[in-house]
Amino acid sequence: MVLTWIGDVRPLLEESRYREYWRQTPKFRQKKADHCRSPMGRAQSVGVWILWQRARKRLGLPPEAVFNLSHSGHYALCSVETEAGGDVLAGCDVERISVYRERVARRFFCAEEYDFIKAQKDPEERRRMFFRYWTLKESFIKATRRGMGMALDSFSIKVADGAHPALEKCPAPYRDKNFYFREFALEGYRAAVCSTDPQINDRLQWTHF
Repeated sequence: MVLTWIGDVRPLLEESRYREYWRQTPKFRQKKADHCRSPMGRAQSVGVWILWQRARKRLGLPPEAVFNLSHSGHYALCSVETEAGGDVLAGCDVERISVYRERVARRFFCAEEYDFIKAQKDPEERRRMFFRYWTLKESFIKATRRGMGMALDSFSIKVADGAHPALEKCPAPYRDKNFYFREFALEGYRAAVCSTDPQINDRLQWTHF
């Protein structure tokens, strides 16, 4: 099963609390956080790694367990495969909802995805649909471990209210696998998880810093 932890990193904007958690992270993550220009960037970098450490400790998983991290705004997200070993793929993404970037959708999404967004008559619904697609597509490319090395229009996802999203067009190297999705709506944010494990928990595991 894939479990997903989430936390609000704003408490880490307080320097003493940030340093307390910073000291709990490995050297490479400390260096990565130190290179962030903003206090929020540092809080995100440290907070997301703390989520992974807490999840691994709670589940008793080895360091090589399958996991994926994401952060946006004041949220950090960590998806973890609870079964050690195997060839499970998993990816997650969280995004703060801002403006609908029509040019991004037209240029990088599949034509059918862009057309579906464009067909929404309500501007708020177009914006919501854009970020649904964005988080779903990000979670998929992260699950494949290709990241932005995979073109966002090389695959398409079907979304519909009342049903889990489904992969409609899949890149050739991954057609021997089945991918599953879950979505999470937060106030002002969208999140998505993609995995080859069909058991993706429908509830987020909240943690506090």
